[in-house]
Amino acid sequence: MAEQTDILKAIDELLDDPGYWDEALPPHPRPEKPPPTPAIPPQPRPPKVGTLIQRSDHVNRRKQAILLQPPPPPPKRRQRAAATAERPLSCQATEPTANGQPELLMPAGPLPPPPIPVQVEPGIVIEVPHFAVHVSGRYKPRTAQGRWILRFSRTGQLTYRRRLA
Repeated sequence: MAEQTDILKAIDELLDDPGYWDEALPPHPRPEKPPPTPAIPPQPRPPKVGTLIQRSDHVNRRKQAILLQPPPPPPKRRQRAAATAERPLSCQATEPTANGQPELLMPAGPLPPPPIPVQVEPGIVIEVPHFAVHVSGRYKPRTAQGRWILRFSRTGQLTYRRRLA
C-alpha cells in the first residue's frame, strides 16, 4: 500500500507542477484574427412595374452609327441558262393531238375525295367538303338561300343545322 501512496504522490506532484507541463507540451498557437470580410455592397433593387428605363448614350450612338451606314447592295440575280430560255412554258397551250383536241394535263398525286351532297331543307342541297364532314365536323356554307351552320357526327351524319339570318 505504501507503494500505491508513493505513486499517487508522484502523480500529484507532477500534475501540480505547471513547469512540467509547459516543457512537455508546446503552447497552443494563438489564433490570429482573420481579416474582416469586406462588406457586400447592396444589390440594386429592380425597378418597379411601369418604370421606364432610358437607354445609355453609347447604345444610342451605336444604333445611330448602324442606321447612318448605307444599306448593303442586294444579292445579284442568277443568270438564266440558255437551255431554260428555249424550253416552252407550261402555261402555254399544248399542241392538238391527232384527233384535234389539246392534251389534258393531269395533276400529280392523289386526288382529294369528292364533296358530299347534304340536304339541309327540302329542295336545298349543299356540297360539303369531305374534310368538313369527316375531320372537322362542322361547315358554314353560304348559298343563295342564306347562310347555314352544319355540324356532323363522327360517323358523318348531319346532327345539327341552323339557318343564319
